Amino acid sequence: MKKKTVWLLAFVFLFFSVLAPYASAQGAVKKPKLNVKKLNMTLGNNFRLRVYNLKKKHTVTYTSSNTAVVSVNSKAARGKTATVNALSTGSATVHVTVRRGKKLIRRLKCRVQVTPVAFSIKFPKRAVRMKLSDRFHLDPIIKPNTSSEQPIFESDNPAIASVSAHGVVTALSLGKTTITATLLSSGFTAKCTIEVRLPRQDEEEKTEKPSRTEKPSYYEMRQEKKSLDDKKKYGIS
Repeated sequence: MKKKTVWLLAFVFLFFSVLAPYASAQGAVKKPKLNVKKLNMTLGNNFRLRVYNLKKKHTVTYTSSNTAVVSVNSKAARGKTATVNALSTGSATVHVTVRRGKKLIRRLKCRVQVTPVAFSIKFPKRAVRMKLSDRFHLDPIIKPNTSSEQPIFESDNPAIASVSAHGVVTALSLGKTTITATLLSSGFTAKCTIEVRLPRQDEEEKTEKPSRTEKPSYYEMRQEKKSLDDKKKYGIS
């Protein structure tokens, strides 16, 4: 009877020791957090700031450390979201406070940098030659260089060369296409022609080179000379 009791207690202890970490993980409370902690904006633009993991009785308030640079407006119920507006160039911090009644739950913040709107864009090269499967990063020159505005990239023929959102071009098939980078704020564009060609080694294989005639060895030359001397000596024509 005692042995059965000991085994039962051991089983119960093992059972709860296995379930305890799982239960604690399941019961862990997710803390409120922002969708972004750092934000780069261009003058005149806005961004939707959002707080996740809010409970039913949580309320959120937003304040800007520099209202001349950034303003924050929240029209959502309980302040779940807020609109950040870039008013002038500079930096500011949006402070977010989560409360339940008068009890402070958590303080959050988002650092915002506001830069000028870009007024010029161009590529360092107007044309680029690539080999099949190669990749090339098209890095446009944007003015002013203090602007954080990012252009939208587009390929006229993605079957020949595709381009990523960050300007990385991938050569997919032979031919030519044009990559265009567009600034949404002004509509200004920059263009670069991409030509996908065969690799050099393939071109060399396509063009057959004439084979070189090997020179006779020294031994072969000696044997030939001896044969001629013997013919002259014995009068053999």
